[in-house]
Amino acid sequence: MSKQRKGELTAASVIFMLLVIFIHAAAEGVSGYRVDSLQFLVLQSMHRLSSFVVQGFLFLSGLKLFLPSKKPFSYRKFYLSRLKRVGLPYLFVFTLIYVYSILTNRITPSVPHFLTELFTGGLTGHFYFVAVICQFYLLIPLWRWVSRRSPFLWIPASLLLMTVLKTAVPEVLAQFGIEFSLNSRMFWYYLFYFVAGIFAGRYYDAFVRMLKQHTGEIAVWFVLTGIVDCANLIVIRRGLYYPSWSENFHTLYCAAAVLFTLCMSLKLAHLSEKPWMKLTDGASYNVYLIHPLFIFIADSLMNRAGLVSLTLRLGVRFVLVYAFSIGICVLWEFAKKRPKTPPAVDKKRI
Repeated sequence: MSKQRKGELTAASVIFMLLVIFIHAAAEGVSGYRVDSLQFLVLQSMHRLSSFVVQGFLFLSGLKLFLPSKKPFSYRKFYLSRLKRVGLPYLFVFTLIYVYSILTNRITPSVPHFLTELFTGGLTGHFYFVAVICQFYLLIPLWRWVSRRSPFLWIPASLLLMTVLKTAVPEVLAQFGIEFSLNSRMFWYYLFYFVAGIFAGRYYDAFVRMLKQHTGEIAVWFVLTGIVDCANLIVIRRGLYYPSWSENFHTLYCAAAVLFTLCMSLKLAHLSEKPWMKLTDGASYNVYLIHPLFIFIADSLMNRAGLVSLTLRLGVRFVLVYAFSIGICVLWEFAKKRPKTPPAVDKKRI
């Protein structure tokens, strides 16, 4: 079987992109509403239920990279394609937001600051994904070796390693007087999701059969873990109780949410043939990169207009950010796909 675009993966990518915009556009409401209000309860729950999208993107990345292919693998072509498709758009958007941050007095610019934030995925809260995924790309020889091993060993091993290293690395470094603030931007923080994606891609047909056969159980898993995960965060935010197991339980929820999204994406796979769906999928990475810029602009406009109602600000922000970030990136994708040369003219005499 040659590697080809799967309709369900297109649908999943678009769903993840829509959710990541929601997470960032809703952040002001999550932090601004009173924790004992109904608005907080609803928005915080929706926000928490959406907080698996980075894990989902990493799972999809591993899956797509290891779909069976008849073409021989070339490290040179792989790294060049990642530079073109991931690195260069990131550099452009990072520079754009950096310049905007200078003009709006958000940062004091310097070359060391620019380079540090660029390579660590700093400046805004969402760029860390690029730093993480690039680490996985750099380690592609390791993942190719892992992909030839047993999933029954390496999937649980990756889960255990991720769970341990999340806390062990900062604690060990602290013993040497090193405060490691970049732990959540390191590949081991998301290891399980990428490795699970590797084997889902390598055994894709079996993986899809599993999703179809167990959709009901996955849905129950998603609902139950989602309820507990939301409850955990709400009691933490209200200062009632801090479950020490909440972070590990969130991993369980994220796994359920990723699988449930793929189950739903299988039902939406037919939409992948629609031109608008193809364009939106092709634009999804650029939308991910640039949407915070439109959040900044929307917030600036609302501040100048004296708009203080959190609910109204949320509505305006959602409309502006979704419309402009998706609209501009889809138009750019459309422009790239237009024929670069006019169609040949029939020179036959009529």
